[in-house]
Amino acid sequence: MKINRLRRILSLALCLGALLMLIGCWDRREINDVAFVLAGGADKEGDLIRISVLIPLTGNMGTANSGGGGGSGGQKPYTIKTETGKTVSEAVSKLQYRLPRHLFFGHRRVIIIGEELARTEGIDLVIDAITRTPEKRFSTFIAVSEGRALDLLEADTRLERFSAESMREQLQSETSTHINLMEIISKLVTVGQDAYFPYLQKVKTEIKGQESEDIRSESFVLFHDGRMTGKLERDAALGFRLLNQSIRNYDETVIVDGSYLTVTISHASTSITPIVKNNELTYRIHSSVKVSVNEDRNLARNYDDPEQRNRIERNIARHVADNINLAIHKMQQSNSDAIGFGLHVYRAYPHIWNTKYRKDWNEIFPTLKFEVTGEANLFRFGMSSENLGRKDR
Repeated sequence: MKINRLRRILSLALCLGALLMLIGCWDRREINDVAFVLAGGADKEGDLIRISVLIPLTGNMGTANSGGGGGSGGQKPYTIKTETGKTVSEAVSKLQYRLPRHLFFGHRRVIIIGEELARTEGIDLVIDAITRTPEKRFSTFIAVSEGRALDLLEADTRLERFSAESMREQLQSETSTHINLMEIISKLVTVGQDAYFPYLQKVKTEIKGQESEDIRSESFVLFHDGRMTGKLERDAALGFRLLNQSIRNYDETVIVDGSYLTVTISHASTSITPIVKNNELTYRIHSSVKVSVNEDRNLARNYDDPEQRNRIERNIARHVADNINLAIHKMQQSNSDAIGFGLHVYRAYPHIWNTKYRKDWNEIFPTLKFEVTGEANLFRFGMSSENLGRKDR
């Protein structure tokens, strides 16, 4: 009898234990109750912060034959919701009160900060709010928009179903650099280095009365003490990419011997060397690139002549050095050490950095002198033997 009673007690205890293990889904949330945020934007509106989110609408995605950019019956496959608040968190809370579904930020691909907010309030308040969110993704791309971030989310891109996808593709393309949440946090806490962001612009095109919008990412914005202080565009942006060691293949058109020549620049390697001599800090920068010819307007150019090849290499090397000098000048004007020249001094001369430069780096950086040199190696002419466009005379 005692053995049977003991067996019943053990069986009951095992059943209760199994039941306790099965009730772990008390806080579950069905997928139909969730609104997945693909992109978010933050703008300044008076004294308030405007937060905008892009949410896909699975019911409007339709099939491949449906119109309106993939939406069923021409309807957009997404919706944009926006709200204002005194803080970022208050705006998100007010936005949540209006929605029947729970906002989920775990799949957010890009975060866009409006230019006015970046210049006046800075990025610290946005980053602070994001990092306190349990659903944050450190791989989320971050960029600054020309004008309002909300306008960029509303861009009517035709190649991609969502503007968020178009922005993500741009931010990981060869014309930009990969700046995500993890990298920005690292730059904000590193002494001797300022933050920078890709600069997104909405470009309108119209062909035969049909208007479409594209998103372009070719420039960068510079920050100092958490606020936007300047921009790097065109040649200055190319020089910055060389300095930042984030260069991928890009095309340049130069004039050599009076004719246009388009080349692809690749395999760039740039060295930055701080030098302390006679109690004065200077930098020596050298950039080496490989060059291949894409098109030459001078069909009579003889690539078998070493002197003509050397002239092309010298021209490209001078152009590379000029771009780097332009980027440095823009950074000094904006007082933004986005490359981390101060960090290079700390690594090479840690004692001198801590005792002489660290405290007054904001005043020292704009006055520094740089010696920039370039080197180009023409390794591909773009033809198998003779120039096919040149006629025999």
